[in-house]
Amino acid sequence: MTVILIILLNLAAGSASLIFGVNLMSGSLEKINMHRIRRVLSRFTASVFTSLIAGTVITALTQSSTAVTLITVGMVSSGMLSLTQAVGIIYGANIGTTITAQFMSFKLTDFAPLFIIAGLVIKILGKKYSVKNIGNAAVGFGIMLMGINILGWSIPYIEKSNFIKNTFIKYGNNPYLGLIIGMIATMLVHSSSATVGLTIVLFNGGLISFDAALGLILGDNIGTCFMAQISTIGATVPARRTAWAHTLYNIIGSLLALVLLSQFSHCVKSFTFMLGQDKSRLVANAHTVFNLLSAAIFLPFTRYYVKFIEWLIPYSS
Repeated sequence: MTVILIILLNLAAGSASLIFGVNLMSGSLEKINMHRIRRVLSRFTASVFTSLIAGTVITALTQSSTAVTLITVGMVSSGMLSLTQAVGIIYGANIGTTITAQFMSFKLTDFAPLFIIAGLVIKILGKKYSVKNIGNAAVGFGIMLMGINILGWSIPYIEKSNFIKNTFIKYGNNPYLGLIIGMIATMLVHSSSATVGLTIVLFNGGLISFDAALGLILGDNIGTCFMAQISTIGATVPARRTAWAHTLYNIIGSLLALVLLSQFSHCVKSFTFMLGQDKSRLVANAHTVFNLLSAAIFLPFTRYYVKFIEWLIPYSS
């Protein structure tokens, strides 16, 4: 009972720190770049490809694909962007958000206190609003790393608990279950990065197979569409089209990857080992490779995808 209590406390504290850290970091970066987001999205989205680049860069700077997607929905609703431009931004937003997972996969957890202290110093000494938010972002990054560290503390205790260990052995190899759990978890915490961080800890701790980790990643991509759908309840047709373009893009890509799971797994492993990286980078790379491949597959067919969305949600609806 004591072991289980310690595991639960570590999971609760680690998950809370991870979610809070990710949200603080992305929220602070969003505030720093908010005035640039609309300007970039309105000026550098002449084609689907430039929209993809703009979406990638903006999301990389804010580390919040949800925020970028919601802003895009609003701009389409107001007539500032076309659906085609919005779809390109969505492709890029999915790619840009994978940078956080890449940072999580590096062995930086021991430096968490340094990021927190440095962030607090910047926040206290900084006089400008943007500087203070840089400090907040650094604090958030440190807390995020601390959360990953705390989650890792549970691994040795899980090894000692036959019940929990056997549960992971029984269910930790199922990519379909992983997809459902990843989708629900991301919908609840409103952070795909937090779900990916937990997946990295579970896989690197040997508690789930790589196939199950891939399932969690795919479910995570579907779950991140939840806020966009909620935001368009009672909204205009263009706004609902944008939200559904985002949702179906992730659903189709995830289901396609699930059907071709062995090929997708081989692709990620080849990519990782080609870069000379070890298996601790597999989950983060899977997140990145999936979104790169999805964009590459959809990009040539964007014109037809947009027509499909327009057919699916007509103005008479």
